Amino acid sequence: MLFLLVLFMLIALLLIPAGLALIVYTEKVVDFIGKIDFAERIFIGGGTYTFVKLFGVLLMIGSFMYMTGGLQSVFGAIFGPIFNM
Repeated sequence: MLFLLVLFMLIALLLIPAGLALIVYTEKVVDFIGKIDFAERIFIGGGTYTFVKLFGVLLMIGSFMYMTGGLQSVFGAIFGPIFNM
């Protein structure tokens, strides 16, 4: 059980620099994956570039919240009453 906890923490710790890399290297990422149609429709100003940057920011915030226990608290508050937890 402790092994899984350490493993999930290491994965979350590695996702923070991955999110930062998405923000810094947005142009290269978009060149690699191509344009995303729904992002071009939703984010009129930047399209796929804005989506990739937003995804990187959310990845970093979500990983940090997971490591500090905030993500579990948020999901518990939202979905706890639904599943009687």
